[in-house]
Amino acid sequence: MSPFDFRRVRSSDFDFCWSLYRDALQPLSAGLFAWDNTTQQRHVQDALADEGASILVAENSDAGWLHCSETRFVIHLGHLYLVPEKRNHGLGTSFLTWMSERARRKQKDFTLDVMKNNRARVLYERLGFRPAGSSANTITLQL
Repeated sequence: MSPFDFRRVRSSDFDFCWSLYRDALQPLSAGLFAWDNTTQQRHVQDALADEGASILVAENSDAGWLHCSETRFVIHLGHLYLVPEKRNHGLGTSFLTWMSERARRKQKDFTLDVMKNNRARVLYERLGFRPAGSSANTITLQL
């Protein structure tokens, strides 16, 4: 049995999702790009409005949010943010393993983008992700 489940995003979830996004990424933006709340909030709103967005639920509570897109050949994880108390307890690893197995069953590549200075990159690489490209601020990893 999986340690997590999903639920659809509701309009009332924006504040929850925004705070996780902001608290995770704003510190990482220093030295890479100028943080603008309005632009970043619009980015979160766009992701949450897409059908690929979900709230990750663990132990009967909202544990984070994610956004995935899927094409004929690729499953791409665009966002994954966990509440602080759920980090470093295996939830992220369980989710990424589950997604990896799903991609493998569908015979698709599994990719994600990570900011170059994000320590989560260590987890992704431990799970077998390898660099597949980069931009000024991010690295695309592929499994």
